[in-house]
Amino acid sequence: MKAAIKKIKMIYIIRYVCASLVGKADKKIDFLIIGAQKCGTSALFDYMDKHPFCTGAVNKERLLFTKYYKKKLGLKRLVGYFSFGKLFKNKGKCLFFEATPDNIYEEDVPERIFHYNPQIKMILLVREPVSRAISEYNMACWYATEKNKCVREDPEHEYFDRLKQPDKYPFEWFIKEELRKMDETGSCTSSAFHYPDFIRHGLYSDQLERYYRYFSPDQLLILEDKELKLNKKQTLFRIEDFLKIPHYNWVESDLVNSNIGVYTQQISAECKLFLKQFYKPWNEKFYEMTGKRMDW
Repeated sequence: MKAAIKKIKMIYIIRYVCASLVGKADKKIDFLIIGAQKCGTSALFDYMDKHPFCTGAVNKERLLFTKYYKKKLGLKRLVGYFSFGKLFKNKGKCLFFEATPDNIYEEDVPERIFHYNPQIKMILLVREPVSRAISEYNMACWYATEKNKCVREDPEHEYFDRLKQPDKYPFEWFIKEELRKMDETGSCTSSAFHYPDFIRHGLYSDQLERYYRYFSPDQLLILEDKELKLNKKQTLFRIEDFLKIPHYNWVESDLVNSNIGVYTQQISAECKLFLKQFYKPWNEKFYEMTGKRMDW
């Protein structure tokens, strides 16, 4: 055990020295994939990590601006999260990035990111909110039934036990419960209550509004998940232009999404229609903010 710890410390020291040698002792995270959940963030993270001028954090969701937030995020912490091989090979020309979908959801995050790096660039992936909510619910049920794990904070197991019983507590039950809590608290923010959160993750206009208080719109690239699915290369070229890095010769066979969810829970047409109507005003505001209309 001591030998392993000693080895890790030596790796960190080497990374620190490498960064200093290429003039990057003040290295920061250059861009973030800020969300949204179940919108393709894992696929995009994997693709961008293949780029010769980009290095993603070791393990995708480091929660650096959410659960594990600390005001200081200097080089001494970064050596524990990033490989420095590309940075050294490219003589300092390498973008560090991280992807945590809750960055778009939790309301304190934009200010934290701004104080860390006001020039940072961000990529936001969005998805038709009804299908996004259904996807999140299926994922939560799968983790509960197959892994005995709750994907959200639920210390009292108030909702976890119900997720394990989808026949008794279907998607519709969780939607009604979330709407009840939103009405009870008078709030749709993440801090109002932890769970359920299937509806609130899709309120993109409110989330984006919080970022626009701190960042210029040209610091955020907003993409629909379908763009990445249907036009991978063209979308990656757009991202490269946004980040001002050279175009990579992407190979189609390397661009495979390995994180495809399995839907085991069927949702009624009535529930889908209800949610579509519920989201309509939120979607319209989002279109207005982004100048981009989607077929939601």
